[in-house]
Amino acid sequence: MFTLNVNSPLRLRMPLSGAITITLGLMTLSACTTSVTMDDAGSYSSGSGENAASNHSQQDIMFAQMMIPHHEQALEMSVVALATSSNEDVLDLAQRIFDGQGPEIELMQSWIDSGARDGGMSHEMPDGTMMDDGIMGGGVMEGMVSDEVLAELSTLESPEFDRLFLELMIGHHEGALAMVQMIEGSDSAEARALAQEITAAQEAEIAQMKLVLEGLDNA
Repeated sequence: MFTLNVNSPLRLRMPLSGAITITLGLMTLSACTTSVTMDDAGSYSSGSGENAASNHSQQDIMFAQMMIPHHEQALEMSVVALATSSNEDVLDLAQRIFDGQGPEIELMQSWIDSGARDGGMSHEMPDGTMMDDGIMGGGVMEGMVSDEVLAELSTLESPEFDRLFLELMIGHHEGALAMVQMIEGSDSAEARALAQEITAAQEAEIAQMKLVLEGLDNA
């Protein structure tokens, strides 16, 4: 079975058909039971799912349930960019997004797996209300791109592709920054560390994407 190493320093270069195949494979990331933790240097380390910490609140797990598909869409868009764009800045950004968000998906999946083993999964929010089924079922989340717009993106080439990709990914990242507020005050140090990591990475990427987009507009 082909395994894609999300931490590989090598840039992906492939035809669009190959990008689509790998994109489908990315969806299997959410099925893994790997635990990923962050050390003091900001690096993630992996262990077996059976050893994953289970001290995550319902809100932490709900965040993971929403952020995993959000991240998966960012990976999908990045793979298409790596197969399509001819702009070095866009390629570098897409690779950075791809390399950063795969391990975060694994970490969040470990929370969900741990909660399921502990019998701690429910749709109840911290205030006692029930989580909306639309959210649990993958409904519209902050910054998510519609299938129609993704289809349009896949038909473009540089520089039109680059411009739309950057515009969409900026909004996608801004949505993630809004969502991550759910776990900024978590009782879990691991969840708080992830919130800090997502915020720092995506704020930096937004700033870079805006600079690249400005350059395209002025070209």
